[in-house]
Amino acid sequence: MAFLDNSGDIILDAVLTDEGRRRLAMGDGSFRISRFALGDDEIDYSLYVPLTASGYEDTRILQLPILEAFTNNNTSLKNKIISYTNNNLLYLPVVKLNNIFSPTVSDGSGPVGGYYVSVDSTTTAKIELEDKTAVSANGYRFSQAGASADQSRLIFDQGLDTNALALGYLNPNQSATGAPASSRDQDLFESSYLVEVDNRLLALTTPSDMSVATPSFIDDDSIATYMFALGKDSSYFAKQDGGTGGTAEPSYSIVTDTGGTRMQNSVIGPSNQEGRYGSRLVFGLRSSLNLQTSQKLFTKLGSTENITVGSTPLDFSTINTVIRITGFNTGYRVEVPLKLLKYTS
Repeated sequence: MAFLDNSGDIILDAVLTDEGRRRLAMGDGSFRISRFALGDDEIDYSLYVPLTASGYEDTRILQLPILEAFTNNNTSLKNKIISYTNNNLLYLPVVKLNNIFSPTVSDGSGPVGGYYVSVDSTTTAKIELEDKTAVSANGYRFSQAGASADQSRLIFDQGLDTNALALGYLNPNQSATGAPASSRDQDLFESSYLVEVDNRLLALTTPSDMSVATPSFIDDDSIATYMFALGKDSSYFAKQDGGTGGTAEPSYSIVTDTGGTRMQNSVIGPSNQEGRYGSRLVFGLRSSLNLQTSQKLFTKLGSTENITVGSTPLDFSTINTVIRITGFNTGYRVEVPLKLLKYTS
């Protein structure tokens, strides 16, 4: 890894992904470049001051150190560049972890903003014995076979998170009382997601029957990538008014009741009567057979920790990992930290 010389000429440095190199090496004609991505991870846009902008500031930004392109998908292109045909956009969409249905860890000692994840039934039983509100309030998820959807699922809300827009939808085909959709927002609606997770540790499940999903591919670092597209994979997208969403619960619809027209339990919009709602992705977690039945991966990848559950200190084998969700259309990415737990004593 090194820096590019960007003091003069423009340099285009491109590399193949792991999958691209694999297909090139096969030599059977399956190698065909179908898409590419650009990123600006090294650019510090805070150097640009609109009120005093000058050519000197432009030069400083353009001459920031730029790393050579590299193929490790875990570290490259954290911030992808996207293009929109509408030049009058004032707001861009985000994807946020919904911590209302599934509260995250907030005690400061765990994966803050993420979850403790029990990997087997023995660990789950011990956690439930010591903390009756582990799942409903304290940031625990259960990933063993037999765990319910409420215990295992993660929920991600997408849309325009602003108080400057009245309540409505991004999907131009959507309809709701008092909340007409706009076709101008079509490019901002996320209809496909990429979910990346360490395949040695976890798999994803459908939120309805908890059946294990099949990854789109697994790279040489054992990172499994799942691609979910609205329509094709409707069981991973939440229900919405007009039948334009998927089949997953909880629904992502605007309702009219005694409180008026509003959204319930969404993290998009500062209040339940503001913001524009796009799509909601829902899936469950399933721990791998290795995690459920042995200590091997915990010994290799993790450590042991004493964690207080309820009011009782308990010893666990732990592994820290992340799950990464990327909007395929918008490029927005969110990472959720997870601490995998296996009760040891």
